[in-house]
Amino acid sequence: MRGQHPTQKPDRLVAEWIRLFSNKGETVLDPFMGSGTTGVAAVRLGRNFVGCEIDPKYYDIACKRIEAALKEEALPEEPERLKA
Repeated sequence: MRGQHPTQKPDRLVAEWIRLFSNKGETVLDPFMGSGTTGVAAVRLGRNFVGCEIDPKYYDIACKRIEAALKEEALPEEPERLKA
């Protein structure tokens, strides 16, 4: 789901940050959750996730995206090489 929020970050970029700065089983906090990209990446990578969002519209979008990600198969811990 691209373009759900005006400042949405690329999924692969956020996943790379989470891989670099956390370990499986740890908790990722996103105090400005937006459309939930960080939450989706976190749960796909085996992290716990806590997020906050003030806008009910984006909160609902984020919750739906994260719930869907929880039903998917986890991503591998080793990142794919990003191409420039």
